[in-house]
Amino acid sequence: MKTKSALSYFGADGAVADDLAVMLDHCSHVTIPFVGGASILPRLKARAIVANDLHGLVIHFYQTLAGHFGDIERRRLIERCYTTISHPREIETAMVAVDSDIAHVRAWGFWALCWIGRKGKGGTRSAGGKPSVRFSPQGGTNATRLMSAALALDEWAKEFQRCEFTNLDFRELLPKVRDDAKCGIYADPPWVGAGRNYLHSFGEIDHRDLSEQLRRFNEATVVVRYGDDPFIRSLYEGWTVIEAEARDQCNAMKGEIWITNRM
Repeated sequence: MKTKSALSYFGADGAVADDLAVMLDHCSHVTIPFVGGASILPRLKARAIVANDLHGLVIHFYQTLAGHFGDIERRRLIERCYTTISHPREIETAMVAVDSDIAHVRAWGFWALCWIGRKGKGGTRSAGGKPSVRFSPQGGTNATRLMSAALALDEWAKEFQRCEFTNLDFRELLPKVRDDAKCGIYADPPWVGAGRNYLHSFGEIDHRDLSEQLRRFNEATVVVRYGDDPFIRSLYEGWTVIEAEARDQCNAMKGEIWITNRM
């Protein structure tokens, strides 16, 4: 893959996805309640995956890329992404495009808002913004980053073709998942505090409700990723907690925890 995620998404788990996916290697079916940028998807061995997100434009983009609206719409989406440039006018066009009734136009609009603007703002209230312009010789440019994202779409399309998609609140989704030893749940919800930045905010009651929903699983393997926080630790008391580190949106190392109902 030329990119760690299909969409440049806030709080993406691309840097740690390999280690998280290993914990679900034995599962033939995996449900992802908060698919976001989908970084973990290529690392999962499961033959069946349910990719869910409450953000409707996320799911629409993945459905279009997977060919759910026909191969012509999929190809038109990829071709439009190839010709996208890093410029404020493209962002203006994309903001109109997300309201289109044409599948590939709407999908492209969301892709463009995730990738043209500041890195890692997809899924937030501030997605889009202004293109990042580099005035030094260090690092890559926004233009090359954008092209890499477009060139990766054919590979990502193959990954999404093994997925089923839902656009549900996790409270509606998780009760549908069977508590079976071959099933897995990978939950990477908005972190404490950061949840207010998302288009669909995520507060204390949401964190509590999520932990209650996940506690009903005894046979299925549950893996949850969070920023290290005492409140979250208290919600999952008695579960296995693995301490880890990853870079945050400001490229600084930050502690996180991986929580599982397996030893």
